[in-house]
Amino acid sequence: MFRPLSAKRSADKGGKDSRMGSTDQPDLDLVVDVGNTRVKVALFHGDRVRRFARFDRLDAEALRDFLGTDRPTRIAAASVGAPVGPLLPVLSVHGPVVELTGASPAPLPNRYSTPSTLGVDRLANAAALHALFPGRPALAIDLGTCITYDLVLPGVGFVGGAISPGPRMRGQAMHRYSARLPLVEDPGRPALVGTGTLDGLASGIHHGVRFELGGMIGELGQQHPGLAVVLTGGAAPAYAAALKSGIFADPLLTLRGLHVLLAHHRLHPRDPGPGGAAPDVGTGK
Repeated sequence: MFRPLSAKRSADKGGKDSRMGSTDQPDLDLVVDVGNTRVKVALFHGDRVRRFARFDRLDAEALRDFLGTDRPTRIAAASVGAPVGPLLPVLSVHGPVVELTGASPAPLPNRYSTPSTLGVDRLANAAALHALFPGRPALAIDLGTCITYDLVLPGVGFVGGAISPGPRMRGQAMHRYSARLPLVEDPGRPALVGTGTLDGLASGIHHGVRFELGGMIGELGQQHPGLAVVLTGGAAPAYAAALKSGIFADPLLTLRGLHVLLAHHRLHPRDPGPGGAAPDVGTGK
């Protein structure tokens, strides 16, 4: 049975002492993650997620409704989809904004050979693992449009990983690149053997992803004994349960990692980062 990460770790219990970037007095931090299909927003009180929401589109009115009477001390904005630029005026009304990228300074060494092409979500996942599992090898698996695997090794840092098509992309590809196969948007948790075309497609998508995850986790676990594994993304709980390997599931891992990067920026504002690039900062008005 899978274990939700928040049930195992203290990151969501609040308080002054936490591994996810503590301060003597917890502040309110807003983290905005612009994905390929939706914008995810979380308000942190110290290291605890006070509020979380997903938006098809984040505009000034939606952000005001989300914040209510709360006023963030700092704001982090990151994107793997649409550019962050158009959102900066909306965000900066509420506080100073730090724009995070895959080349942003991080609290762990970034060994990725092409940081300029690294998605900020992958760096954030690595930063979250580094904070949650110090001194232990750890793997983040993000089940989004693509499935990304990101490996963090103690004493080494973020070393890289792998990228493959996500469940929805697999369904779209089979539909688009064949003459007669229908589109399966959500495969659910089908039987291994499908009795019809839709069932067969759903089985191929779901169990293909399941076997891929199991293979990657198994091989990397052999290479790195004691490997901690965290699945994230909306499908994380379902696939973690299907794997039956006692792994963690945390749909908010990327947002937590972005918060770790924001905390690192606060403590080391002049840190040029592993790639020598200065952090990209926007100032609130």
